[in-house]
Amino acid sequence: MATCGLNVLPLFMCCLLAFVSFAATCQPPDCDRPDCGTCGNACCKVDYTFEQEPEAVYNTLKTYLMKGGNDGRYRFLGGQDLRQYNISAMFIIQGKHQTLVHHYNDTLNFAVYGAKETSGDAGTQTVVTGFSVSDIATAFCDAGQNYKNLEGFIKGLGMPFAEVTAFGCPRKSDAKDDVVKQMVLMKSMAIKP
Repeated sequence: MATCGLNVLPLFMCCLLAFVSFAATCQPPDCDRPDCGTCGNACCKVDYTFEQEPEAVYNTLKTYLMKGGNDGRYRFLGGQDLRQYNISAMFIIQGKHQTLVHHYNDTLNFAVYGAKETSGDAGTQTVVTGFSVSDIATAFCDAGQNYKNLEGFIKGLGMPFAEVTAFGCPRKSDAKDDVVKQMVLMKSMAIKP
């Protein structure tokens, strides 16, 4: 029996383990926006617009985070009223989310920006910038978990909102371009013989 002298079993097992752990990290729904290395590690930043006053939105976010969010695995770490500093953000909040599978922790930051008067009877708008980053040092790709952290939490508030992705966690239509860019980057980093 001829062999090439290379034992492929350890390589196969390593690849299989990596695939299984990657595939089992994010539990649907809202896992359809994976990120790979946007922040060096996996991350997601989404701007949410609400038709309510900033203080009301801040209090709702803070209370919901303190209660554990939509899945009971969110934790409130802190928040602050920034209005006294006369800067663009009026409030900030930080929290953690623990994933269902593997129990990884991700950090969430929310910045609540001042109301903007809108035309007509629409009232005021508040923009909340939500940011989630994987805490594990080797989480280059997140299988959509950072987007899920934000989206599940915001949906659970029960308040109507609009969203715009600022960076990371691309939509499927954008993801194809991102995959091509990542492949080019990976190829350029490959060690050539």
